[in-house]
Amino acid sequence: MQAQFLQLISHELRTPLTGIRGYSDLLAAERAGPLTDRQRHMLTMLNSCVHRLDSLIDDLLLLASVDAGMYGLVVEDLDVARACERAVRTHTAHARPGEPVWRTARADRPCVVQADPRQLDHLLAALLNHAAGAFAGQAELVLTAAPDDPGVRITVSGTAAPATAEDPAGLGLAVVRAVAEQHGGAVTVGDTAIRVALPHLARPGARLRVVDRPRVRRVA
Repeated sequence: MQAQFLQLISHELRTPLTGIRGYSDLLAAERAGPLTDRQRHMLTMLNSCVHRLDSLIDDLLLLASVDAGMYGLVVEDLDVARACERAVRTHTAHARPGEPVWRTARADRPCVVQADPRQLDHLLAALLNHAAGAFAGQAELVLTAAPDDPGVRITVSGTAAPATAEDPAGLGLAVVRAVAEQHGGAVTVGDTAIRVALPHLARPGARLRVVDRPRVRRVA
């Protein structure tokens, strides 16, 4: 019932969001007249808030599906380095003033894991959203794949930010933990770093339901 309720709420919330995004695009295209620099800045902030709210809805739905035992994955071989770079680009495009500036470092070895591509993207987006409130100044995303390590490690680190209302319930971190654990991974949280360990071969969690698992293919 909780999952059904959240699905209904997400639909009701996304309906006005679609209208807000549409009118925002019209304003950005100056269909209602030319914009000043200040108005363009305000429009950028508006779009960032819309993107953030959309992400929060996705987070709530994912956690509800895990709790209801309806969490399904379709796994394949994925290049984690490319997924991380894509996530940082997307996050940076919607970043708000005051958020940390991201630097990325790739491992020298291949960083391929067996994972659900949609949920891996969701994990990385939630990780960066949480880190945006947890860190200040410059932050770093480091990807490692040691020879003696049976998987890949994603580490985000930076200077701890002052107390903030951003993600007060730790929703983003809960999503990161849920996705990682359902793939057989783990999450370690410290004051200045968050580490996500993912195995090369998915070891499904206790509540995982694998759906229509295809033949594994490697992403170039």
